[in-house]
Amino acid sequence: MSYKRLSVSGAPLLCLAAACIGPQGAMPCAETASSGAEEKGADTGGEEPLVEAVVPTGALIWDGASISNVGESLSPPGSWFVYSDKSAKGVKKPPSVDEFMTAVENGALHTTGTGYTEWGGGVGTNLIGAPMLTPVDASKYRGIKFKASGKTPMKFLVGTVATMPEFGKCKKCYDHYMKVITDLSDEPKTIEITWADLKQTGWGDKVKFDVKTIVALNFTSKDAMPWDFTLDDVSFLE
Repeated sequence: MSYKRLSVSGAPLLCLAAACIGPQGAMPCAETASSGAEEKGADTGGEEPLVEAVVPTGALIWDGASISNVGESLSPPGSWFVYSDKSAKGVKKPPSVDEFMTAVENGALHTTGTGYTEWGGGVGTNLIGAPMLTPVDASKYRGIKFKASGKTPMKFLVGTVATMPEFGKCKKCYDHYMKVITDLSDEPKTIEITWADLKQTGWGDKVKFDVKTIVALNFTSKDAMPWDFTLDDVSFLE
């Protein structure tokens, strides 16, 4: 993941390509290169490489119509990605970002993965699609809501400015606030997760959850286990 610093009115900004929010203890995502911040332990000398947070204009985040989020709610809309560890025998669906929409049917994403033995894998989205990795101020919402079905547990994670290395706030990064969902079945149901339901696992930097600095959402395997679940209608919880 390449980046460069710009200065606007004297303030440093961090410019990035599309990023993924690595899972527990993860190396950089398999389909991107590592960032300079990661390689240097995310030490940026106390700089504040932040852009102004975007306030959503609607609750709906993603409806399955394309790989991009809903532009009427999030502008410019971010897009979805698929990622995993580098296990040689690992197989996932969708197999790549380019083939992401092959796993979407009737607006629902069906993702699976087997053979991943390091930390697993899954799918995720950067909420905003600006050239600079940009947070969202979701303080007017209570949490996240989505429809899901599946045969395995699913881990839901929220990446924030404080847990992602690109912003220079953490040394042991990626310990995102999360919740494990263990009661999925073949019948789709609505999952509602409030901000208060989310907890850090505890292996990384301990940080406060700030709903005004949400960057990305992840839907992953429960550690290095196979995953098989379907997602639809991802939105903020009003």
